[in-house]
Amino acid sequence: VVLHEKLDLSESAAEARQLAALPQLVKNLSSHDPSLQLSAASELRKLVSIERNPPLQQVIDCGVVPLLLELLDNKENAALQFEAAWALTNLVSGTTIHTHQVIQHGAIPKFIELLDSPFDDVREQVVWALGNIGGDSPECRDLVLRHGGMPP
Repeated sequence: VVLHEKLDLSESAAEARQLAALPQLVKNLSSHDPSLQLSAASELRKLVSIERNPPLQQVIDCGVVPLLLELLDNKENAALQFEAAWALTNLVSGTTIHTHQVIQHGAIPKFIELLDSPFDDVREQVVWALGNIGGDSPECRDLVLRHGGMPP
């Protein structure tokens, strides 16, 4: 039991350090330097991929959703698109509130557009994102369908 408590404390400390780094990650996402953007998107993806209790709301609250969605427009940088899409996929895997917060920033049309990406990993990631959104509720499913997420 003591070992488990120590692991929980070290995990909490690591998460606290990562959350403290959020303002710098937001700044790096806003940078015009693709290497800083990629590093920040990757770190955010790792943060929202934590197995137990990922800090989805804290990440959303720091304003990264529109920045990540903007990175999806960078058609010359598949790695950046992939990391941004993966982070967003994890954000829409949370609660209905998390999913709606991402949808409100225009995620569905961006994901639909990327279904035509020339990059397999980007396409696969947006399929996961759309699946998470569509699986959230009948209303979200209908939104994905209305945006052309499943053409006839």
